[in-house]
Amino acid sequence: MPDILLTKHQGMEFADHTIYVTGHAYINCTFARCTLVWNGGPSRVEHCRFQNCNWRIEYDVLWGDPGTRSALRQLIDLIDGALDSAGDWLHAEE
Repeated sequence: MPDILLTKHQGMEFADHTIYVTGHAYINCTFARCTLVWNGGPSRVEHCRFQNCNWRIEYDVLWGDPGTRSALRQLIDLIDGALDSAGDWLHAEE
């Protein structure tokens, strides 16, 4: 499987933006009052801080595919961690 190329954002601050997570890597970033959009594609979010952010999830959970359920669980864990102001998350094709 080829390496997945993600657009990297490191140490950046985002406020009042709509952020498309899919196709991007966010490392040590801060998000305030943002709407984060995820559609199930490869993404990376690690060591980021979230303040009053909303999530828009555009994702198909496929019948008989435990990988899609697992990826959704990982996202829910990130959102739960975001409530504590920090979370790590990695979703990539394996």
